[in-house]
Order: sequence, then C-alpha cells, then structure tokens
Amino acid sequence: MEQSFNSNFTVAAKPSTVYNALTNDVCKWWTEQATCACNVGDLLNVRFEDNTHWVMTIAEASPCQSLVWHVTEAFHDLHNLPNKDEWLGTNIIWRLTEQKFSTQISLLHDGLIPSLSCYPICRDGWQHYLNSLKKYLESGQGDPYH
Repeated sequence: MEQSFNSNFTVAAKPSTVYNALTNDVCKWWTEQATCACNVGDLLNVRFEDNTHWVMTIAEASPCQSLVWHVTEAFHDLHNLPNKDEWLGTNIIWRLTEQKFSTQISLLHDGLIPSLSCYPICRDGWQHYLNSLKKYLESGQGDPYH
C-alpha cells in the first residue's frame, strides 16, 4: 500500500495561532485567492492562476487540535497532467500538538500517493507552502501564491 504525503514540523507559535492560520489566514501563506473556513460544513476555496482550484469542506474541526479538509472539487490545470482532478475525494488532515514553547504540526494528505500523476508537483508544492506557513507563523510574513 502506498503512503500518502505527510509532513511533520515544529513552529515557534501557539496552537491557537496555528489553528487561526489554517482557518482564517490561508490567504497569507498558501494562496492570496483563498476563502476562510472555520466550522464543520464551511467551504474552503483556493485558486491558483486562471483555472487551478480546489474546494474543500471542513469535515472535522477541533480548535487548536485538529482540522480535516475533504476535497469536494478539484481541477489542477497543468498541461502535462493527464488527470486534472486527482485530489478529488482526498482528505487533508492537520494535527497540532502543543509543546513547551512551540507547536508540532502534522499534515497528512490522505490519498495523495506517489502513483498519482500530480504527486511530484503536489509534493513540491506542499513543501513550499508548508515552509510558507512556518515562515508566516514565525515572522508574520508568508510566501503565498499571488
């Protein structure tokens, strides 16, 4: 069985600050073309370029602890990708663990597996935007797509 993309890292920020970045401030670290989504059932819309976009429903929300985005719409508009909707039905699972002066962030993109055509691009994208999230949380300035 293939392993889904995952990443774990620690930031010098409180879980409440991290949770706020994942619900209210997605536009400050992922893409400037993002909506806010805080509660179960809310829709998070993210857009890149003209056509690439994802819509995610908040499936689970435990403030300062965990958040699950369920991808309900997916269109990755890159000419070299044969399947534009590979994120459809995947879950992006965030877990936050408070430490003494920091928070450990665990991201599992359940369903984003190496056999998908988008995997190399998406893995590199996640790594870039997770670095942007860390930068945003620790300095107040992320590197979102604009």
